[in-house]
Amino acid sequence: MSHPIRVGVVGAGFFGTMIASACAGHASFAVVAVADAVPDAARRLAETHDARAYVSFTELVDDDSVDLVVVATPNHLHTEPAVAALLAGKHVFVEKPLGIDEDSVGSILAAARGARGRLIVGHVMRSFPGVRRMVAQARRGDLGDILEAAGARRRLVHLPDDPGDWWKLDRRRSGGELLHEIHELDLVVWALGEPAEVIGLTGAPLAHGDHETDSDIVTELRMPSGALGRHSVSTSAHRAEWWFRISGTQASVEADFRAGTITRYVDGAIVDVTGVFDDAASDESLRESATARQSYNTGGAGPLWMRTAVACELDEVSAAVRGASTTLTEHPATAALVAIRADALAAEAAR
Repeated sequence: MSHPIRVGVVGAGFFGTMIASACAGHASFAVVAVADAVPDAARRLAETHDARAYVSFTELVDDDSVDLVVVATPNHLHTEPAVAALLAGKHVFVEKPLGIDEDSVGSILAAARGARGRLIVGHVMRSFPGVRRMVAQARRGDLGDILEAAGARRRLVHLPDDPGDWWKLDRRRSGGELLHEIHELDLVVWALGEPAEVIGLTGAPLAHGDHETDSDIVTELRMPSGALGRHSVSTSAHRAEWWFRISGTQASVEADFRAGTITRYVDGAIVDVTGVFDDAASDESLRESATARQSYNTGGAGPLWMRTAVACELDEVSAAVRGASTTLTEHPATAALVAIRADALAAEAAR
């Protein structure tokens, strides 16, 4: 593909607006179409990028000039546009999670089998340069035999005083906190592969108007090799932590996202420290954001580290479309299916 990748964005909300802006600023992409069920929203975003506006994703999928369909809808609305685009031969980028139940995930995977286009899932943390190097070390055998991969994102999250009918607080639309905050769980399964056993526990439910969310969630995995996976996410932890680790028989590597560092350990001693990103300013921005008040639904373009992360993700999307990278295409559904299974097990245990 010699020309820029021509992007059609389905969903003109926060993420659709952000990804369209990032694509417009990236040399590999050109935004040519936007679709949203709200005509004014589609028109406004399309006008920003001199693109065509549609009120239906089917119209956008039928547009022969679109190479890559970006599905930026709320989580429960990923399936139909993703399936339609794959069946039409388009490349498809779906924001995480891929789906919120086994049927929706299965439908997308079925459409992807044998499709001309590639299924790309927006697990943005895979594209962090330091994280990619961690997984590469594990796969090369630099850590020895892998014993464990683990990750956590625990902090106290503040909500707006009046979130209104915000879809992220409704598990019928978001899939629940574990699916929506799937980043570190995805890194665990990206490093380890398909698990043989899944254990899920949730607790400390918090009420938000008519909705209830689980504020503390633990997932454990056992791999066919015997390696273990561990994941924890919390929105009510006053002692914050945010990290990802891979441990082997010879060494361990750990990303501390609150510190902006990747550290290699051998026999308990630190032997190397590098950054999460490849520039000091983005690592500093990551540190500043991690220690600031954690809030949902604040909008805006995001801090420098987030813009850098999206740019790294788009580099991987471009490479995936051109067949030069599998970072965002391998194990596209594993994290979502593990989260769905863990959530179901936790619900059974709670009854």
